[in-house]
Amino acid sequence: MARNQDVWFLEVLSEIPVIAGTVLLLAGWRLLRILAFPIGFLIFSAPAPGWMVDAATIPLKVFISDSVTQLLYTAGYPIAQNGVVILIGPYQLLVQDACSGLNSIFVLSALGVFYVYAFRWDEKIRAFALLLLIIPITVFANFMRVTSLVLIAYYGGVDRMEGPLHDLTGVLLFVVAVVLMFLSDAGLSVLLRIFRGKRA
Repeated sequence: MARNQDVWFLEVLSEIPVIAGTVLLLAGWRLLRILAFPIGFLIFSAPAPGWMVDAATIPLKVFISDSVTQLLYTAGYPIAQNGVVILIGPYQLLVQDACSGLNSIFVLSALGVFYVYAFRWDEKIRAFALLLLIIPITVFANFMRVTSLVLIAYYGGVDRMEGPLHDLTGVLLFVVAVVLMFLSDAGLSVLLRIFRGKRA
């Protein structure tokens, strides 16, 4: 039914209980418990439903546009905003759906869940706190990317935004987000040690 109705999310999602059931029938509960995480991790291979993407993309685009405009205006740049269109100097820049950061949130959420499972699974509080920080970290990294693109357009023209520089800022987004995730993990470690020291 999901395929007939082009509901890709449900079609891919339905594979998870099928795989789990197959493992259970062929190998029993012991192997299923061992494979529980990799099977459950397949949820990140399911494309997000359209209604979810639409509901999240517009608020993220508006938030990023507002934040970048306010920062650069405070810094003294000739910048204004009309919805998700940023006007800086003689240029008008449209914050597109890809710049909302939603795709980055999905990818980095998968990366964060894997990192927590691989390295922090035995520290439940730390793992949960790190998972909560993934979305704000990703939004901040994307904010830095859009800010960089706006400044590139202002100083070098809109043509400089396309091509290698645009791709480079996308790579830097992930580098910044991953570095921030590691720094957050280190910060949480320090806070937990301080908290445990006070309790002792």
